Order: sequence, then C-alpha cells, then structure tokens
Amino acid sequence: MTNPDEISSSSAPQAEETTPPIVKTEPETPAVTPPKPATPPRFCAIVIDDELANRDFLMRLLQQAKFEVLGAALGSKALEIVGEQGSNIKLIMLDHQLPDQSGMELLAALRPLVPEARIVMATMHDEPGMMHKAFGGGCNAFLVKPHGFMELFKL
Repeated sequence: MTNPDEISSSSAPQAEETTPPIVKTEPETPAVTPPKPATPPRFCAIVIDDELANRDFLMRLLQQAKFEVLGAALGSKALEIVGEQGSNIKLIMLDHQLPDQSGMELLAALRPLVPEARIVMATMHDEPGMMHKAFGGGCNAFLVKPHGFMELFKL
C-alpha cells in the first residue's frame, strides 16, 4: 500500500495553473441626471405713475397676471429701471403727466431702449390729438383714466 505522502510530486496529477481570463469592461459611466425643467421666465412690467393709488392698483393687477412688477413715480427712475432690466421688460404702463417730464418725452426715450416691450399710455385727457401723437411715438395702447383701468381689470 502506498503512503500518500510518499508519492513523488512528479507522478501526482497536478492541477493546471490558470490565469483568469482578461475581461475588458467599459469604465463606469456616471448616472446622467436629466436636466430639471427650466422655470418659465417671468415677464417684467413697469408701472410709471406719480399717483400712488394708480401705481399701486396697476401693480397689483399685473402681479395677479403673473408679471414681476416694478414701479416708478418719476421718468428718471423708470429709465434707471429699464437700464437695469433691459429686454426682460415686456410691458410698460406709462402715465402721461409725470413730475420730471411728460409721458410723451419718456415714451420717446423708452421706445429705442425696449423695442419689443408693449407700452400703454394712460391719461385723464381724452384728446384725439394726444392719442395720435402717442401712437406715432411707439405707444401700443392708450387708456383714459379711470375708465380704462376698469377695462383692464376685466381682462
């Protein structure tokens, strides 16, 4: 009987040494997170009126319509706001009589700065000549206060 310890290493069957196969794998790609939907841009409006009650009423009305609304009592302040906001401004509500300049003067200054904006002139004076001048200067709509405000509110 043969002692298993006596078996020479040359006669014992030997397990073949094998190297594991080389597997090529692609580097792990990080999970791609789908982009979040962009928040819809807010439309910016400016209400330019030196009468606080009128300005406040229009600002609240436009906020309900989802506008981001800025207010100004002076034409100079309105020009400053336009300089800061630029093409974000989509609507301008403009009083005809302001302490530092007329609405017509301000209209002439605003129109080249925001050519895509809609400008609505508002006044208590129901004068056809004034309306023609406003439309000729680039105004998109003309409201007669206070009745025009009530029409806006219905929209």
